[in-house]
Parts: sequence; structure tokens; C-alpha cells
Amino acid sequence: MLFGTSGIRGLYGKEVAAELAAKVGNAMGGAGRKVILCSDTRQTSPILAGALAAGAMQSGAEVIDLGVGPTPLLAYATFVEKCDGAMITASHNPPEYNGIKLFSKGGEYSKAQEKKVEEAVSSDLKKAPWDKAGQKGRKDFSEDYIKFLIARVDSQAIGKRKIRVLIDAGNAAAYSIAPRLFEAAGCSVVRVNCDKPGQFTRNLEPKPSTLSESAALVVKEKCDFGIAFDGDGDRAIAIDEKGVVLPLDTQLAVFCSHMLSRDHNKKFVTTVEASLSVRETVERHGGRLFITPVGSLHVADEVKRQSAAFGGEPCGEYVFPFATPCAEGLLSAIMVAEIFAQRGPLSGASRGIKAHHMARTKYKCRADMKGEIMRKISEKPQLEGRLSTVDGLRYDFEDGWLLIRPSGTEPAIRLTAEAKSEKKLSEIVQRAGNLIMKEIESAH
Repeated sequence: MLFGTSGIRGLYGKEVAAELAAKVGNAMGGAGRKVILCSDTRQTSPILAGALAAGAMQSGAEVIDLGVGPTPLLAYATFVEKCDGAMITASHNPPEYNGIKLFSKGGEYSKAQEKKVEEAVSSDLKKAPWDKAGQKGRKDFSEDYIKFLIARVDSQAIGKRKIRVLIDAGNAAAYSIAPRLFEAAGCSVVRVNCDKPGQFTRNLEPKPSTLSESAALVVKEKCDFGIAFDGDGDRAIAIDEKGVVLPLDTQLAVFCSHMLSRDHNKKFVTTVEASLSVRETVERHGGRLFITPVGSLHVADEVKRQSAAFGGEPCGEYVFPFATPCAEGLLSAIMVAEIFAQRGPLSGASRGIKAHHMARTKYKCRADMKGEIMRKISEKPQLEGRLSTVDGLRYDFEDGWLLIRPSGTEPAIRLTAEAKSEKKLSEIVQRAGNLIMKEIESAH
């Protein structure tokens, strides 16, 4: 299968190469069509971008190249231009990976659209006559995009607070536009990993273990908070004024709480792997939570279907119904400034959210064996609880839950578990982990 949870992704030169990018571009294009292109800062991104553009132009499509920028910028450009677009990125994966995310009119390609691309990739290339070949141009949407974002938050409150914020872009896709966004909103910016695009001095997945230096700098530089981005800028992770990286489920709950106070709409969307703390926060305020499979495409679709106030995943990806229908890392970041301006320090905003004992881990396996391993696990009687198969295998117990699912972005089986006691969590993880490892070993 070509597409995973979030587009096409794999090792460069093996699963993802120029030949594939050219075929994808050709599949997206056609006479009279327009394709917008954007790239992250990986060393291999210019190769894939050039190949995709060539494939699209060969089909007769016009290509607009945004150059380097975050995925939400690409989504915004396709929203404005009412066309399709391709983002060259492997998001938070290591630098030896790369990939392609496809968008249409602001949102990620649907599964049906992805299927059409898969079919076209295995067919003959579309070839426009020489005098109908597509052309490539460049266009800068960044200033309009920054204005679009600032218009969607309480910019007056943000400006009054004279916020000092640390921005850690990981020298990745948001390295330029993220500091500019906060400065345009009247904030003072301390830049970290924003000066050497493509030199990934920290892991591209922002989390407590990869953000220790930036967390310490938030305190040292006397910042009101910090924001760290992943490789393509669709995730934003907050660091409070004490240098504490907000746990992702806690951050999601903070956003839900803020959006409940911002909007009379009490419908919210999250995925099967979100913490009980998210449900507790929403229901405590009289809200209703809708559950989807993992993936921002599913969250965005459900936000639209339910006319929900907000949707998010516990990885730092959030969907706002009043913006483009995608994971909006830049809007999430500037929304943190609104939360601070209206509610005070982030340490206080997260204080009322009860955190339970939680574990997230993954077990590497061959990509082509994930389905068989999951099938065998589903047949085992060792796991008990109320079973849901919305996405993978989720078992709910009286005092916790367990989720086992194949990764949509890596060759791995993921395990997520939560319990109200540390002892119960340890029991769940040990039993399920042993089962997963046993099935992976037998499959190999």
C-alpha cells in the first residue's frame, strides 16, 4: 500500500525516490490543472520536489512552487487557489526518511483520492504535447497566511501582554515563518534551531526527551512560554514558563478547555489513543466527545461531519473549523499565545487537568508483516476487556485501557496504555508487550 496514516513515507532511495515522486506528480496533474508544491528542509527534498514538479508539468499541469515552508502553509495555498498540492516531507521521521503529503482545497487527500493516485502510479504516464507542457512559477503566500492566522486569534489581547516566546523550529520547515508569525502578533521572539535549515541538531519529533535544551532556555531567557515544531510544522508542542514540556494529552485537554470557553459549541473530536483526561475535561464542561481512528484526516472529517468546535490528537496535531481543514501547527502555536494572554501562565492552565499513568511505546517489525501480526494478536485470549476495533485493537477495562495498532508512518506496532494506578499500567504493558514481541518474532 502506497499511503499510510499521513501520506506516503519511507526511506529515501528505497521506498521513496524521484521516480515515485514524478509518477505522483503526473497522477495529480493534467491539462488545465494547477498543482502547488512545498518542501521541508531535508537534504533530499529538492530532488523529490523537482521530480514531482516534472511529472505534473509533463501531464500539462501548472506548478506553483512555494519553496521551503510548513505543511499548513501548503494547505492554506491550496485552500486559496482551490486546487491540489503536494508537501515533500517525512514529518517527524529521521532525516534519512522522506515522503509526500497530498492536499486538495485546504484538506488532506481523502482515501478515495489516494486510491486514484495509487492506481495512476501503476499506469502509463500522462504526456501532454510539447506545446501544452506545463510551466513552473513561484509565489509567496506567507504574508497573507500570517494575516490569516492572526485574524483567527485574539490578537488584541496577545499584543497587550507583550509576550516573550521561545521558538524551536528544529531547523525544519517552520524555521522562518514561525518567528515571523509571533513577531507580527507583537511578541518578542527567542529563536532556537531557526538559523540552519536542514541541520537537524535535535530529533524532529518534539517531546520532553528531545526538548530538554529548549525547556531550560525558556527559564534562562525568562520567556512566558516556548513552542517547538516537528519536521513539517503541523505539530506544535508547548513548554510552560517553568521549563516543563506539556504532556501531549494534557496539552490537548488544555486546548479543549480553552475552546470550550471560546465557543458555545460543545462538540469535540479526538482519536482512540487520547487519554481519559481529555474525555474528563470535555465532559466536566458539559461537552461531548467523538472518537475517530488515528490520523488528522479522520479528525478533520469528523470535525466537519459533527460541526464540532475543535478536534485534536495527542501528538500535537489540532484541527480548527474556522481555518483550513487540516492539522494546523502554526495556528495551534499562536493559539497558545491567546491562551496565555487570556488565562495566564501555562502551568496554571494545565493545573486542573488530572493526569493518569500512561505509556506509549512501539515495537519494530517488517512493514509487510504488520497486518499478519495484528491478525494473530486479535485471535489471542490473553487480552481481556471491552474490545473496540475503530482503529487497531482497543481494550477498555474498569481502571484503564490498552490500544494495539499498526503504525501508519513507521514499520512498527504501537502500544498505548493508560491506567489509574502505576501497578495496573505495568501489568497491562508487560502482558501486551510480551504478546506483541512473541508474534513479531514468530512472523520473522
